Amino acid sequence: PPDRPIRAARAPGDDPHPLRRVMAPGLLAPAWALALGFGRAAAGASAACKDAATCQVHVDGIIQRLGEMKGDMRGKQATLAALEDLRTGVLTGKRVELPSAQRQHLEKGSALISEVTFDARHRPISTNASRHFKPIITLAETSEVEHHAFLALKKATAKGGSSSLLVTVDALSTLSVWDLNGEALLRNFDLGHGEGRKVAHMSLSPSQDAHFVLSADDLGVVRVHDLKIVAQKEKNKGGDDSDDMRGKEPVKKQMKVTANFSCAFSLPAAASGEPRKLTSILPVERGAQPWFVAGDSSGSIAVFFRNGTLKGRVKVTEDPGGVSGLLRSQGQMVLFYSSHSFGYFSAAQIDVQYPPCTGWNSPLVDIAIDPTNAASRVVLSLSDGDIIVFTTSAGKSKSCDLTLKFPHVSSFPFKLYPFRGHIMGLLAPLPDAMGQSADASREIYVFNMAAMESGYGLAPSRALALQASFKPKQPVSLVLTTGGGGPQDRSKSHVAIRYEGVKGVEIFDLNLKQPSPPKAAAGGEGGDGGGDDNSWSSWLNWFPKIGVFGIALIGVVFWNVRKVTNSNRPRGGGGGGGGAPAGMEDFDDELFRERLRERGREKRATE
Repeated sequence: PPDRPIRAARAPGDDPHPLRRVMAPGLLAPAWALALGFGRAAAGASAACKDAATCQVHVDGIIQRLGEMKGDMRGKQATLAALEDLRTGVLTGKRVELPSAQRQHLEKGSALISEVTFDARHRPISTNASRHFKPIITLAETSEVEHHAFLALKKATAKGGSSSLLVTVDALSTLSVWDLNGEALLRNFDLGHGEGRKVAHMSLSPSQDAHFVLSADDLGVVRVHDLKIVAQKEKNKGGDDSDDMRGKEPVKKQMKVTANFSCAFSLPAAASGEPRKLTSILPVERGAQPWFVAGDSSGSIAVFFRNGTLKGRVKVTEDPGGVSGLLRSQGQMVLFYSSHSFGYFSAAQIDVQYPPCTGWNSPLVDIAIDPTNAASRVVLSLSDGDIIVFTTSAGKSKSCDLTLKFPHVSSFPFKLYPFRGHIMGLLAPLPDAMGQSADASREIYVFNMAAMESGYGLAPSRALALQASFKPKQPVSLVLTTGGGGPQDRSKSHVAIRYEGVKGVEIFDLNLKQPSPPKAAAGGEGGDGGGDDNSWSSWLNWFPKIGVFGIALIGVVFWNVRKVTNSNRPRGGGGGGGGAPAGMEDFDDELFRERLRERGREKRATE
């Protein structure tokens, strides 16, 4: 119309609203909502602000809410950053470090978090498996091995050859014996359990003088076979047994192994008709006539003589599942454990002499004896991945004290293996447990007992010495062989690992140094803090005991010599105590000086 003002013409691409060009159409609705919110807040502020005091209170409330929102936004940003790090780690195949609290919180939602992350505080010192596990040979490559163990040999038998043999039992219930060079000394010997029976347990003799094999099938029938191991010299090319002649090869020893059936026995039937399942079998050394100790699912332990005759039986636990396992302890004592208790069983008296130890919630999966404290401390592996240590003796009295807890590095349980001041743990996921997967990576964790005894400080701990992965292989079980196991033991150690779905057993050289004993921490760096007492204790531990004895002996000798000397001096005379030497009781030093002065004056007068 003629009265409407004339507007300037604009180009087709111009927009009278610059905000519309900047913001995407999808963001306009949140922007309008935000503007509407501010409008409502302004309207509320006008209603709440009646004077200066009410306005100040309203503003303080807004500032407080903004501060809370700022903290929430920072938390969300940290969560997004952690998720981005996890995504990057999964895609690149590298583990990500997470704080202990965050890692354990995420494990509650997914147990596989431990496979893609490290605990920042307890990061492993080494992850190089090839440095510590050096492959030697694979034995029984054509057999589906179900059980394997090392059989220690006497020094006379092992001279010139290996100090131990590997005994295997396959899925067909046949026995084989191998040396570590790959030669089969005994192969596919039928254990006689019958067709369709499966060997569920195998145990070897603890003595090096008499060798035998215990095998128990899924029906609870135990069969004992004696092993005869003979080392014979091979003749050299010259036809002579001596090796001191030149040009002839040195004499080698050839081992021969034979197996003979000894006896068979089984658990006695229950009076109530309740079925009993054999859960573990263990031989206990007793001279030439060992005992066989068997645990069952009803919570009882039975002891059998060498010929299979029952010696006695006693109930040791009421926990569901009965006796879970047996472990050889000192003398004729056997360490038994169930899901929520462990104790010591006397095979000689067929009784539990002290009350079993209890006090944890998650079921017990495996148990081991601390290698640094003989049989006084026991290491427990629980189903939730925790590892705890109990002390079973305090001086001459028995106790059940929780003294140590390992770092929580996995939500999966471990199978425990003690080795020269370390505890090796093989991940063993429970397929029937909630939140656990049988497809999880089975790695080997090596814990340093001395480092954990020293305590943790602000710096990352050295508790986890090694975390070894064998991907794509999945270790199922392993056995160890060592020399004496002491600090000065330099003999080679071997580990035999059996993998899931892989035939045979792989032998490795195990390279782990004996850790030094724990040192008392100074100041506030973990441990007890100590001060002067810890420094004196550390110095006395370093100083040789023979040196202390020598210093004490020298002091006693000097004291006795002085005592005899003083006793030979005459008493009385001159004051002050102590007497005078023999023949000098009446000597007066002042008179002697006066006479010297008179003689001097007389000599000068004559001159």
